[in-house]
Formats: sequence, C-alpha cells, structure tokens
Amino acid sequence: MSKKLLHATGFGRIHQLICEDRADEAKELLRALQHEYIGLVEENEALKDQIIEVAQVLDMAECMEFDGQKYWLTDELRHKGPYCQLCYDRDGLLMRLQKQQRHWKCQCCGNVFVDAKIMKDTTLRRAFPAAAPRPPIPLFGK
Repeated sequence: MSKKLLHATGFGRIHQLICEDRADEAKELLRALQHEYIGLVEENEALKDQIIEVAQVLDMAECMEFDGQKYWLTDELRHKGPYCQLCYDRDGLLMRLQKQQRHWKCQCCGNVFVDAKIMKDTTLRRAFPAAAPRPPIPLFGK
C-alpha cells in the first residue's frame, strides 16, 4: 500500500479490521501508520528548521553593507567585520578578514583587500612630501 493511500485510508481500514475481529492485522496497520506519522513529523521539523535558516540568511543579507571591496555587518550603528566579498558572494560564507600591515587578507580564499585608509594617507604623503631638511645653523661664526 502506498504511503499516501496508507495515511488517507488507514484509520478507516483499521476500524474495519477491528470490527471484523482481525486485531492482529489492525495492530500491524496501526504500527505502519505510526511509523509513517513519525517520519512526517521529522520531515515537518526539518522543513521548519530550513525555513528558519532561510529567514535568518535573508535577515543577515539586509544587514550586510558593501564598501566597494569588502562586506561589513551593520548592527545598531556598529560595523562588524570586514568580511571577504568573494567568499560571501560565491559561497554565502562570512569569512572575517585578517588585518595585515597595509591590507586585509582572507584566510579562506587568500584574497587580499587594500586598506583604503592607508592608501589615502599614502597618497596624501606623496602629494605633499615633507619639507626638505634645512642645513644646520653654525654655532660659531667664521
């Protein structure tokens, strides 16, 4: 008997078997219905968990902010991160970037992200170099 047919007609069939004094067959059918019911409950719970997981991913996606290179997770005016753009876009993974001297590096995919603040400071220093050193002032005149 197919599963759909089992749960659709099973209880009526059990009642009929009991009325016909065929209790052993009724018990066997009841066990099969119970087993099917447990399977349906487990499947239902798994589907509920999937729905919750999808909702959490969607909620998280709304909190993601892209700065042009990497992602930041915004939470009540705070930035958490940064996170690798490649890992998040490709695999949906939030891989926190590791701060290096002049860049950020993803330990998962190896991607490197330039630190925009350091680049800006370096560009300013190149645009406005420090004044040339002055010659020393002699202490004793000749």
